[in-house]
Parts: sequence; structure tokens; C-alpha cells
Amino acid sequence: MSIVTITPPPPGSATTSTTTPRSDTAPAADTAPAADTAPAPDTAPAPDTAPSTEPAGVPRAPQPIVTWISPTVAIIPWEDPRLVGLGHDLRSDYVERFWLGVLGPATTLLLRRLARGFTERPTGYRIDLADTAQAMGLGRGIGHSSMIGRTLERACQFGACRIESEAALAVRTLMPTLTTRQLRRLPDPVQRSHATWLSAHGLGAA
Repeated sequence: MSIVTITPPPPGSATTSTTTPRSDTAPAADTAPAADTAPAPDTAPAPDTAPSTEPAGVPRAPQPIVTWISPTVAIIPWEDPRLVGLGHDLRSDYVERFWLGVLGPATTLLLRRLARGFTERPTGYRIDLADTAQAMGLGRGIGHSSMIGRTLERACQFGACRIESEAALAVRTLMPTLTTRQLRRLPDPVQRSHATWLSAHGLGAA
């Protein structure tokens, strides 16, 4: 409802009228119910979208190499005291004969190349990743989906390497003996050959 007020015109002017709205015609609470249109708890449920309840000791999927990969990578030796006297050098016949079928040819070749570098530089060295990839016939891409990226990721997945920092990779100096589960990935003739190898070296089944 509006109240019409007629203002007397000054002499010589036309009569004008103004309309003054009453306060009960524009209730602010009805036209801008802020609490109903923007409830913060409903629009940003942080606990549901970003849970932080990952089990501490459960291995996760391989870390994407693209999150840390650098054109130049420091290669450092990963010396595991548990494998001293029991492990196998990455350049050994054991790795070529038995780990090859588990790691795959590209990963095995890369690990053997990296291990060879420790002969000249026992404390570590740096490599140009694109050059290394090209030298192995893996192209020059170094992203997560590149061949060298997938090769490194596979090496980390099987515990032959581990990421130390944004541009550093630790490489095992010794590989463990294959486990029974890993042996099942190999064809029967290779499994029998592995059993013969263990017997010849006075070792039992892994």
C-alpha cells in the first residue's frame, strides 16, 4: 500500500505528487533470505571431498612420475643392509634370467645402465633424462605418459627404485631373490630353472 502526498506547488508551477512507500511494503527478510540461499555447510563439505584418513602403512599406487620428474635427475645408490650377502647385483646373471620376466625388458635395461654408473661414481651422479631415454630407444619425452616415465614408475612399483626428492632417484645396488608370488608370473621352465639355481647356490625357496 502507498500513501500519496500532494505537495502544494510554488506559485506559477504545476501540481506534482510523490509516492512514499511504507516500510511494511518492502520487508527485507522476505526479499533477501541470505541464510536460505547460501548455507556454507551445505556448499563446502570439506571433510567429504578431502578426507585425510589414509592408512599409514598401506602401500599406495605408484607415485606418478610426472609429479616429480625433472629434466636432470640425480641418481644415488640405495644400499639395503638386509641384502648384503644375499642380494643380486643389478648387472648379474640372476637379474637378467629371472627378474627380467617380472620387471620387463625396458625397466631391466634401465636399472642395469643406472647400476653401471655406480662403478665410476659410487656416491652417485646426474643424468639427462631425455638423453637417457633416447639412448635406450624410448624417445625423448619425459612426462608421466612417456615411455621413460612408465619405465621409471614400474621400477618404483617393484621396489627397485624410490623417489628421494623432486629431482633425485635412489636405485638399489642389490635386488632380492624373487618371492614365490613373483615366480608365479614366470613360465614353468623359468620357474624350474630358478629352483635349480637356488639349489646350486645352497639357497632355499624365497
